[in-house]
Amino acid sequence: MQDTDPKNMTIERLEPTQFSQEGTEEDFRIHSEIDILFILRGIMQANSLITLYSEPGKHFFLTSILSINTDSKTVIIDYGADEKVSQQALNSQKLTFITTQNKIKIEFICTGIKSIEFEGKKAFSVNIPASLLRIQRRDNFRITTPITRPLKCIVPVVIQEKSMMAEITLLDISCGGIGAIDQNPTVHFEPGTVYNNCQISLPDIGTVSTTIKVKNIHATKLHSGGTYQRIGCEFIGLPAKTEAMIHRYIIKQEQTRKMK
Repeated sequence: MQDTDPKNMTIERLEPTQFSQEGTEEDFRIHSEIDILFILRGIMQANSLITLYSEPGKHFFLTSILSINTDSKTVIIDYGADEKVSQQALNSQKLTFITTQNKIKIEFICTGIKSIEFEGKKAFSVNIPASLLRIQRRDNFRITTPITRPLKCIVPVVIQEKSMMAEITLLDISCGGIGAIDQNPTVHFEPGTVYNNCQISLPDIGTVSTTIKVKNIHATKLHSGGTYQRIGCEFIGLPAKTEAMIHRYIIKQEQTRKMK
């Protein structure tokens, strides 16, 4: 295919992700409409370029999100520079969109494509996707949690054959794990220990339930002479929906700090 858009000449197109094992794809799939709209708005606000395929691996062009209409449940995207390729997209039953957001690969499929006019120019209208893939790379952006409103992680533990809830205060959080302070004298966290059904309440986002694994512990002395444990934990088997909630919290914290 000849590509006549100058932008396409200098920017490498994004390819659809190939999963090696059946079912792996669902680990990265987000179905929550709130999270989908949040991610799409982030892509629109960043004016991120999107690789649009009318047929996976074949006809494509670069586009961007111009507007999102929650009432009609549609997304307005930029029209292609090549009329022939744009017509191929119009004749397709579904379109594949691939982009990145904060170094995270985003893929989704839209249906109901229509040619419309938006702000005096040609554009496409598509249905808001029912789900999307959010594929996190290994590196995770970590943010320090607020001192005035510290996050708490409630950890179910067993002490002397009795079940109880231990509370640790988060120092930082990422989509990969947490750093926390343990000042509970009755609980002794050990590297390698796994704790299931841990609860973290994220203000204005919701409560996430996750499994954590203790990676490292560091004892720190206080000015008063006492000590506390600085714990580093990683999330185990974090569902895409939960990861998206943490990602939303991180972005909101960053936006709040930039406004100060």
